[in-house]
Amino acid sequence: MHIVIIGAGQVGSFLARNLSTEHDIVIIEKDHETAERLKESHDALVIEGDGDNPVVLDEAGLPRADVLLAVSGDDKTNILATTLAASMGVRKIILRVRDHSYRKYPEIIKNADVSVVNPGDIISEKIASLISSPFAWKTETLALGKIKLFKLKIEENAPLTGQRLADLGPAKSWIFVAVSRNGKITIPTGETRLQEGDYVFALGVPEVLHKLKQLFGVVEETVHTAVIMGCGRLGKGAAQTLTKEGIKVKLIDSNSEKARLAAEELEKVLVFKGDATDSEALKEAGVESADYFLALTGDDEENVLSALLAKNLGAKRTTVLYTKPDYIDLLETIGVDRAISVRLALANEILSLLHIGGVAHIALV
Repeated sequence: MHIVIIGAGQVGSFLARNLSTEHDIVIIEKDHETAERLKESHDALVIEGDGDNPVVLDEAGLPRADVLLAVSGDDKTNILATTLAASMGVRKIILRVRDHSYRKYPEIIKNADVSVVNPGDIISEKIASLISSPFAWKTETLALGKIKLFKLKIEENAPLTGQRLADLGPAKSWIFVAVSRNGKITIPTGETRLQEGDYVFALGVPEVLHKLKQLFGVVEETVHTAVIMGCGRLGKGAAQTLTKEGIKVKLIDSNSEKARLAAEELEKVLVFKGDATDSEALKEAGVESADYFLALTGDDEENVLSALLAKNLGAKRTTVLYTKPDYIDLLETIGVDRAISVRLALANEILSLLHIGGVAHIALV
């Protein structure tokens, strides 16, 4: 398939790398240094230029493309490119839009072949899923919610530690599809014995989640309160999502203007102005008694540091947002409970919408 990708940021370049093994990929990137770097690192045609320029789109072969992925960081560029692609008859278009205000004007995108993805909505959904399944390190929803994929850690004294998988009985509602041990992923067999510290990927039906909890010896506590660091789009979106679930939410941000705007927008959320890497500011926000602390800024280091500090102060569980792919192994070892990759979350959503080659769903874990 001929696939045109507009924007070679973390999401665009990641998608290009994963799709280029089987498809003809063309990347449009306006930043010179980024474009030159991609030419050396990716098996794809890289064109330097604006993604909403008809001449550039024509050079990329958009009129004959099967798929357009408009995933740059600029909403206007993505929308204009989508409109042009739809007029050219491109059969499948994925449009990334960050600003929720575009929802007020659905007539902007009238084509039924256009699928709109919003990073804030996806991250909020991930957070809600993790909080509803706090024993899981990572969750993915497959088959329109009919199947769940969980990444689970074998904790100390878990009932299945040391047992052969064959001894657990025949797989009915849940199966273990992969095991990660010391950073190496293997496909388990009936002779596989799970060890403390292993990460297991379990695939099954949400309605019988209790059976999986029994195997892992999970004792869950209901989440009543959450403190969120970051009053940006993601922080506010997560606050709204959790509030709807009946969770009392407090927001904290060092930026006075962001804190003020969040306080005006979110009626049921308490907003604090303060540095979340400062223990006194976290105490003021009530992190000592919080069931959950979420670090959702765009700064990986600040997210990790504040989460560790919150954990030390008494927060029961912590989740951090991260963008640097090398961080995942570190996060699993230093005490952060859960982590959400912006890149992986958005890429998985886009791949699930493509249905390439008859595949119903793809998830990168």
